[in-house]
Amino acid sequence: MELTLTLDAKSAKPLQAQVFDQVREIILDGQLKAGMALPPSRLLAERLRVSRNTVITAYERLAAEGYVKARGTAGLFVEPIPPDSLLLIQRGGPSLTNGPVPDESSEPLLCFAGSPGGGGDRPELDFWVGRSDPAGFPLRVWRRTVNRLLSDETAYLTDYCDPAGLPVLRVAISTHLRRARGVSVTEDQVIVTTGGQDALNLVFNLLKSHTRQLCIENPCYLGASLIFRSAGLTIHPVSVDGEGLRTDLLPRERGSLLYVTPSHQFPTGAIMTLTRRLDLLRWAEETDSFIIEDDYDSDFRYDGPPLTALAGLDGGRRVFYAGTFSKSVGAGLRIGFAAVPRMFWDEARMLKARMSNGQAWLEQAALAAFIDEGHFDRHLRRVRQVYKARRDCLVEALSRAFDGAVIIGGESGLHLVWQLPIGFPSARQIQVMARDQGIGVYALSSGAAYDFDSNAQDDMLVFGYSSLTETQIGTAVGRLRLMLNNSV
Repeated sequence: MELTLTLDAKSAKPLQAQVFDQVREIILDGQLKAGMALPPSRLLAERLRVSRNTVITAYERLAAEGYVKARGTAGLFVEPIPPDSLLLIQRGGPSLTNGPVPDESSEPLLCFAGSPGGGGDRPELDFWVGRSDPAGFPLRVWRRTVNRLLSDETAYLTDYCDPAGLPVLRVAISTHLRRARGVSVTEDQVIVTTGGQDALNLVFNLLKSHTRQLCIENPCYLGASLIFRSAGLTIHPVSVDGEGLRTDLLPRERGSLLYVTPSHQFPTGAIMTLTRRLDLLRWAEETDSFIIEDDYDSDFRYDGPPLTALAGLDGGRRVFYAGTFSKSVGAGLRIGFAAVPRMFWDEARMLKARMSNGQAWLEQAALAAFIDEGHFDRHLRRVRQVYKARRDCLVEALSRAFDGAVIIGGESGLHLVWQLPIGFPSARQIQVMARDQGIGVYALSSGAAYDFDSNAQDDMLVFGYSSLTETQIGTAVGRLRLMLNNSV
């Protein structure tokens, strides 16, 4: 089929993203129906006068998100999407259901002024999850940025910031989300928080009056389970498999609040398929429910193109997006954020003001400049290469040391899971044994994650590989091999 695409070489959006967006739009509008073939990449590249790699990259992303599927050497063909699912994907400008844009002349919100271990206890070779590499922190650029800010804008050090966050940082975050995650939000939908956990707390407290029961992945992130278990509401744990959360097991009662990590399920690492994402949005519409999407490490995807976030498909109706810079830049900054549907903006901003008077100005201003000046993108490209090499090293070492090792969730993020073979000690036993060898590996029940099923099989070990060098990874796996060969 002939595709009519219009590319703008002067646009800030990369050409491959323009091709992806426009082909996706054609599919969703029904111009390309299920079973129809996309033009060969070489032919489309010639017609658009772009490199073939540009088209191939766009096609790979369409395939990764489930819009098309390869059929051998015959090419790429459009996958069927149920007609009612199309209604759940917002396209174009701000939706009417997303609420009005706040009046630019409105007065600033008043501040309510006044209102697993660490340190030397860590093993020598520690695979604890979620830690960025200290050597990877962009110290030179950060120091230069901070010094410039302190030279030019010291008056801000004695003033309170907007509780919702420094406006220039909220603009930078919203721009990054639109470009990198397909989430069409503006700065008046972003609340800056003290890390990702604070963002989860904010959204939960914002929605608890709208909630009759809670739903959560099982197993899940411990921090989310702590919030939910303290709420005094009925909790429905929902199992996950290789395609993410089992949407067929969600309750049908109205008024649920669901916590989910679709881009890299924590802790198993499963990536939710497009079909399930659409099922999830349909469930939210049909049951008048809301969803918290925790996108804690989505900046790191190694195999295939980046995925559109669930909030990007939702279009600002029922998905509340929680993100953090703890993995991408450093947890010491203590900066996270929540992106909320515009209809909740005023309520979210008031709630944030009651929680705190906002984050420190200097860190927010430095991070905004870091993003705006292009340093953040360059930093991500650099550390992605480092972490991918460490991921590859770990997978290769485990596969070589334990023939046929089953590795789960290594396509993205900063950790993966090793499914232990039959006959091996339990994950908790290995965790204790490895500690004696100076190695930190972790069972799901170790505190990194939480399982609502007390009788769940203890046969998964979590490896956070981002803070160890390739040499350290090789040494650690070698010790594990000797240890386990002597115990099996």
